Amino acid sequence: MKLSAVLAVRNEEPMLQRCLELLGFCDEIVVVVDSRSDDRTEEIARSKTDRVWVESFKDFASHKNTAIERARGEWLLLIDADERITPALANEMQARLAGDPPEWAFQIEIVSFFLGRRMSHGGWRQDHIRLVRAEHARWEGAIHERLTIPPERVGRLHEGMWHFSHRSIEEMLAKTIRFGEVQSLELFEQGAPRVTAWTFAKVMLREFAFRMLSRRGYKDGMPGVIEALYQPFSLFCVYVMLWQRQRGETLWETYQALERQVAEKQ
Repeated sequence: MKLSAVLAVRNEEPMLQRCLELLGFCDEIVVVVDSRSDDRTEEIARSKTDRVWVESFKDFASHKNTAIERARGEWLLLIDADERITPALANEMQARLAGDPPEWAFQIEIVSFFLGRRMSHGGWRQDHIRLVRAEHARWEGAIHERLTIPPERVGRLHEGMWHFSHRSIEEMLAKTIRFGEVQSLELFEQGAPRVTAWTFAKVMLREFAFRMLSRRGYKDGMPGVIEALYQPFSLFCVYVMLWQRQRGETLWETYQALERQVAEKQ
């Protein structure tokens, strides 16, 4: 069974090289680079594989599907630049695929590290489908993209994939802006209810309660507390962006009108 590692990346210079170096067990590595990248991401990708394309970004699912369409393997390993395949996980994948398994896909535990700490609480412990037969690999959703595969067709691997999540507050803020723009547009196009002051309170309190209380984020020390406070803030930003879209008149148009009023003021 031929295995293709598939990545869709943007501005991943600090993380991409080591990720690709750990994928040597795959039969090919396919990388689609977001054309908005302005660092050495493309250069690093081309130094590790000749299967590299630069494509315009539409949304996260479309970008990842473009990478999937370039792959030639019967099985695909779907991975991000900030994720790492341990030798134990690589060996387990090779052993399972060698037996031509009946499953369509396999879930893998994502072992997340946030601000340098391995996270065990706060809603971090999750399994995701990352090893999938090519004919069933199709992402859906503009953000928080997902694969729709019948649960009875999905197996599970024992070893975990390491995920080096947010590594600084600066990176977290930049990601909030990028993801917020896409998520607010998705909500707007879905006809989300108009944003009110109660909307902010509701989504932020619910997220904080989930992270800190229900999933006991405080047990992960200071990083857990930071995450439990930051995620509500991140959602606040998403809904502010949604409110801006719902205004009808853009803020730029509002300030242009104010500029005209200034000029006309006697």
